[in-house]
Amino acid sequence: MQVSNDTPALNYVEYFTKQLPVDLATMAMLRDELAVRQGALSAVQDAAADRAKAAEELAKAKDSAAATQAQADQALTQATAVSEAAKAKEKEVEAQEKAVSAALTARESDVAKREAAAAALDVRQQSLQDSLDAKEAKLFADQAALDARVKAFQDKVAALSA
Repeated sequence: MQVSNDTPALNYVEYFTKQLPVDLATMAMLRDELAVRQGALSAVQDAAADRAKAAEELAKAKDSAAATQAQADQALTQATAVSEAAKAKEKEVEAQEKAVSAALTARESDVAKREAAAAALDVRQQSLQDSLDAKEAKLFADQAALDARVKAFQDKVAALSA
């Protein structure tokens, strides 16, 4: 539409019959294109919001992962310390076990030596006892023989004095 006076007046019938449907169709196309562009713009805005939210969640996840890593490192350090302490205790127990085993072996050998010495002493004592028994039997026999000789002498003396 022109507003200046140098152009002829607008023919409304011709405009409504020919030009208005074309303008309406163009406007409808523009409206649809605007809707598509507005949809694309809102999709871009939504994507930007999603990216910002994703960036926040990524930062939170990284912080959480760092905290979890720190806890895991601390737990690993503690577990390593406990493991080292257990290994040291195990070595100490093994050393004590070896010492006890050596002491027990030495004691068993000492007991075996004492038992052997006691057995030898028993054998010697038994042989001495047998020797003493034999000497006692001989003593009783010699005393009986002496008593018999004394009796015979006394009988001889009594026979001579009578």
